[in-house]
Amino acid sequence: MPQVDALLKARSAAIVGGQETEFLKTVDPANAKLVARQRQVFANLQKLGVRQVGFQRETEYVAEEKPESGQGAQAFRVRMLIQLTGIDAAARATPLGYTFAERGGQVVLVSDDDLAQEADRGTYREPWDLGPIEVVRRPGLLIVVPSQERANGVRLANEAAAALPAVRAATRRAQSGILVVALADKRSMSPEWQTGGHPAGAVATPNLAPSKADETILEVVGSRVVINPTERKTAGRLLLAHEFTHVVMAPLGNAAPTWMVEGLAEYVERRLAEQEGDDRPAKKRAELRRTVIPELTVLPIDGTFHGDYGDESYGVSWLIIEHLATTHGLPKVIALYTDQAKGPDTPAHRDQLLQKHLSQTEPQLLTALKK
Repeated sequence: MPQVDALLKARSAAIVGGQETEFLKTVDPANAKLVARQRQVFANLQKLGVRQVGFQRETEYVAEEKPESGQGAQAFRVRMLIQLTGIDAAARATPLGYTFAERGGQVVLVSDDDLAQEADRGTYREPWDLGPIEVVRRPGLLIVVPSQERANGVRLANEAAAALPAVRAATRRAQSGILVVALADKRSMSPEWQTGGHPAGAVATPNLAPSKADETILEVVGSRVVINPTERKTAGRLLLAHEFTHVVMAPLGNAAPTWMVEGLAEYVERRLAEQEGDDRPAKKRAELRRTVIPELTVLPIDGTFHGDYGDESYGVSWLIIEHLATTHGLPKVIALYTDQAKGPDTPAHRDQLLQKHLSQTEPQLLTALKK
């Protein structure tokens, strides 16, 4: 164990120090494919810019013997903690499965993906693990694309930069920086990230880190945006404005009702569209008010957000937030969201907060929405 811990520390120091030779000394030199893969990982991390990185054995898991990797070889669950310079306010965690064995009297890495078959690992991989990348920067933004798609990276960076002011104006919140991943490799996006049973165009996924009180518990320290590989060349400022809204609101907590979470993101997205002369929001608003709003009997329910109204759940939620912003002012909407996000997630508490911030119950809100 001490040798493994020392090797993990050496890998961390080499990454932060930009020392490729020292980094590769921790890898089995006889495994050419592994060496090449790790060299690419190192190069990618240098492009991204790493403020701090650490590798920790997850001591609650017992090392697994791996005789196929050599005598005495053992696989460990390892937690990588990484903070990107100028982007992450804190280091975030990602799981690894490393196998170590002795080669020529020295303990080295002999396999770097021994969590591939673990149920909690899934198929998702970090952008630095998926081959050569290119990065494009804007203030507060880091866009990651395949190495041969820099032009699309520049396009996305410009779209993201156009989306940010709308998000900040509406929410009065900003994250220190936002990582946007737009890779071709389907492993860059988990198949579990879905919207209404189908893959999302993009998703704001939380950055997790060990709690200071209990390192076995992970808590949200930020978010990043991952664009569906199939959407990476068409995604624009409207989709990014939606996801960036989720990014900046996520640290507040996860107990706000879905209609408020998605409604605010839709509000920011469609407001930006209207400001740029897009007539689609006006047409959709009129359609919803004519065909859907009159039939509402309850606000969209979390557990059936997509089931009750199908694809209209987002539109209904947008109109609720738009109504509240018009009637009470956007600052009151954000204050309500902030309190709702803290929880507890109970009907009684939600009603209490509606009364506190808006002097309304849910039925009264529904009645006002229909007028």
